[in-house]
Amino acid sequence: MGNKKIAGALYISENTVKTHMRHILEKLNLSNRAEAAAYAVRTGLTQEDYQ
Repeated sequence: MGNKKIAGALYISENTVKTHMRHILEKLNLSNRAEAAAYAVRTGLTQEDYQ
C-alpha cells in the first residue's frame, strides 16, 4: 500500500507513515519497501490472510 492508503487505514497522517517507514528501513538496514517486503516474507512476518 502507499502512504496515503496506510495513513487512512490507521487514522494517522501521511507524514507519520513516512516517518515510521524511514525508521523501520533504518533499523533493518534496508533501502526500500521492496526490500522490506522481501525481508518480511523471508522471516515469516507475513501471513496470506492479510490484505
